[in-house]
Amino acid sequence: MRNIVPYLACAFLALGAISCEDFLTREPPLQTTNELALSSFDGLVAATYGAYTPLYSSSWYGRNFTVTSDLKGGNSKASPINTGRFRYDYTWTNNGSYTSQVWTPAYRAINRANNILEHADLLDDPGVSQQEIDQLKGECLYIRALSHFDLVRSYCQPYSYDPGSPGVPVILKSELSFPSRGTVEEVFTQIVSDLEESIPMLHVTSRNSGDNGSDAAVANRYSSMALLAKVSLYMENWQEAADYANEVIQAGYTLYNEDEYGNAWGQSAASEVIFEVFGKDGQGYYPGFDEIGYIYDPNGYGDVCATDDLLSLFEAGDVRGMVFKGHPDYPGYSWPDKYPGKTHIRENNIPVLRLAEMYLIRAEATLNGASGYDALSDYNEIRTHRGLQGATGVSLQDIYDERRRELCFEGNQLWDLSRTGRDLDRDENEIQISEMDNIDIAFPDYRWALPIPQRETEVNPNLEPNPTSN
Repeated sequence: MRNIVPYLACAFLALGAISCEDFLTREPPLQTTNELALSSFDGLVAATYGAYTPLYSSSWYGRNFTVTSDLKGGNSKASPINTGRFRYDYTWTNNGSYTSQVWTPAYRAINRANNILEHADLLDDPGVSQQEIDQLKGECLYIRALSHFDLVRSYCQPYSYDPGSPGVPVILKSELSFPSRGTVEEVFTQIVSDLEESIPMLHVTSRNSGDNGSDAAVANRYSSMALLAKVSLYMENWQEAADYANEVIQAGYTLYNEDEYGNAWGQSAASEVIFEVFGKDGQGYYPGFDEIGYIYDPNGYGDVCATDDLLSLFEAGDVRGMVFKGHPDYPGYSWPDKYPGKTHIRENNIPVLRLAEMYLIRAEATLNGASGYDALSDYNEIRTHRGLQGATGVSLQDIYDERRRELCFEGNQLWDLSRTGRDLDRDENEIQISEMDNIDIAFPDYRWALPIPQRETEVNPNLEPNPTSN
């Protein structure tokens, strides 16, 4: 595969040239060997910081991965100022030439993590404890697990539908190879294994990220537990999902109250954030004008706005319904304002896992049979922190709707539909692209697994393409 094989030949040289003060701000220079760069603890630390940087790629959390989930999932649509960006995502007409581009940065992150894991235990430095080394290894296991999780969600049918369907290549070693896909179950099994292995290695609080970083952008024990709760939800391992979510809920994070909610976005040190992608103008993977904040800004590109279907779910008094903005030239349209920027609109910290989702995971798992928890209490914990009255009952549909309200524009809706086997049902009156003929998408359907990039299947004869028809 072009994005795995040639990249491995050169891109992991000198991962050690990043200081703590430069956390996630620039790529490590390619000037020396892995053995030299990773022969000191400082080199390992710098290389670990470098393993996080691809997350901010415009193809991943920096924009496309997150935007696509809400756009294909019915939370957003092409706006009246659409310039053609994300047109094929919106119409579900992806192909091998136009598909999710998360493949490249995710496998780069995996291979960087693998490189560190291969060298960490070779370190001979009497001044460094095993605990310090294990912390870095745990972070790399977390990065590898998150990367494989986002890949399997993007390019595969959901685990809950068919664990035996084609997965993505599981890469556990930095080497030249032409891997095959295996199964979805095998990918999920490795994700769970990596997260379980990482938990005892990781501190309960994150390593300090330096002056320019965000501590929540460095994995800790609860980052792995939160991701394991989410992965277990996708696997329908209800008790494990509830139990891991409960561990995180008990860890000391706090929900935004209704006064805090509107100002919590895009910034560092938000009380709900368990793990986020640190964004900074000038870092190696900085997306520039392709950063997520600009695509949702009607004064920027503004190509993507909220659907009326989503907006109709917000009750009066719900502070989440107020985190939208309009434009005087386009009355009746609303753009999400979860990425308002830090120093400017195109510089945001992007949440990946938040405490609110842990309550929703625990509630959904409980309604599906997990014991020891109260789904209604979890549901009401979210509602009362968002300016609403508590409900007197809760159903699975209530939880699905609550996930849409709470997690919209954070990259979940497409996969919430597929993992629960629900169709995409869109209002034709909202369609802005006149030639669009795929209004609703039934589940199951081959289109729920995005095409493997054509350049990858051309280079790697072992890589089976996804079907192009049912």
